Amino acid sequence: MFSTLVASTPWPEKPGSRSALGPCPGTATAMAVAELASQQKLLVVVVPSSASAAALERELPLFSSAPLNILTLPDWETLPYDNFSPHQDIVSERLATFHQLQDIATGILIVPITTLMQRTPPVHYVAGNSLVLDVGQALDSKTLIHNLTLNGYRAVDTVYEHGEYAVRGSLLDIFPMGSQAPYRIDLFDAEIETLRSFDPETQRTINKVESVRLLPAREFPLTEEGIRRFKLNWYRKFDGDPEACPLFNEICAGRVPGGAEYFLPLFFDSCGTVFDYLPEHAALITIGDHYQAASQFWTEITSRHTEYGVDVRRPLLPPSEVFLPSETLYEALGRHAVLELRTEQDAPVHQKTCFLTPPHLHDVTEGTTALERLATFIEAHKGPVLLCAESPGRREVLLEGLNDVGLHPTPVSEWPDFISRGIPLSITVAPVDRGFYQGSGKP
Repeated sequence: MFSTLVASTPWPEKPGSRSALGPCPGTATAMAVAELASQQKLLVVVVPSSASAAALERELPLFSSAPLNILTLPDWETLPYDNFSPHQDIVSERLATFHQLQDIATGILIVPITTLMQRTPPVHYVAGNSLVLDVGQALDSKTLIHNLTLNGYRAVDTVYEHGEYAVRGSLLDIFPMGSQAPYRIDLFDAEIETLRSFDPETQRTINKVESVRLLPAREFPLTEEGIRRFKLNWYRKFDGDPEACPLFNEICAGRVPGGAEYFLPLFFDSCGTVFDYLPEHAALITIGDHYQAASQFWTEITSRHTEYGVDVRRPLLPPSEVFLPSETLYEALGRHAVLELRTEQDAPVHQKTCFLTPPHLHDVTEGTTALERLATFIEAHKGPVLLCAESPGRREVLLEGLNDVGLHPTPVSEWPDFISRGIPLSITVAPVDRGFYQGSGKP
């Protein structure tokens, strides 16, 4: 259906074009993305927030009979110019996605608009600091350990988290960035004899593998050259005595203080953007009020810079050097073919879908309850309806209330069961954010 509708639009073949499709309420957006992902190119889906990115990632498999290659690029989940660094798992996922984008031709990339506004390490940094280890490969363990340290990995007694390594005789444990599990490298003289994944909690091996991919531990280099460039750029950007700045002293000593990510531009001659990692002919889809989200984020950035930039012990870089201003962001978006999925019933679109915007059942109407408004909607609705309860107990409470207004849903176990049986009114137990129903009304 969606492929037919977009066939008469410039999307996705004409870079610089903008097309609109709608209304796409609720999970109709996930349905559209899943169908349009058959295009022979990378599909980049821009959403307003991290929460909507996570919801879309969960919903997409419901609408595709074939496995989808889904990548996500989260933001740091810290406030602009914060004194805290993002969690290592977030950094790991970001670096893994940056690395995969260099070779990917098709698939789906989900990215919040706030992530698009963050400046990134240049492409050559991720590519040049990645390493693949294979069974049987000759390996100088001292050189590897030296390179791991230069790339930000931490030496520990026992490996538990991303970016850690431990040496015990001929065994080298390492938890690579972007990896789902840590690995144990067993050396025989100067050759890799075995590679095995292991459980960080129990330290017991899981499976043998043939190769391991190593990514840098951070989005900026802590090598001698990286620190030298950081110091030079600091002197150029800031006045005053750098020795009075704890963050400057920590980085010069090879340590990473909290919030060092907001000084990322100082580690490079020039930073990159997410757009630098995208294939030339990537097609973009936007969902929700991304423009409002970008404007609010930029307002927060400038506000926090004004509030915290007065501390001479921690001077801050100008917002435009750490983030992309809204106008710069949309200039970059405008160079790609963009399809906007609009949710409002009366929104102007190039192609109109057959979907109807669901009623807001939580709106207050004098003399009626939410269940009575639900009963009225179901009587007038021509298609099947699936209600989702958060737990078995909540389902029973909901069933009792529905019975009181003359509604008797048939319990179903999961989404495919609902689809195959075609029951007019059904109820299931599932988290309400799983995408089983369309609309924002609360039953």
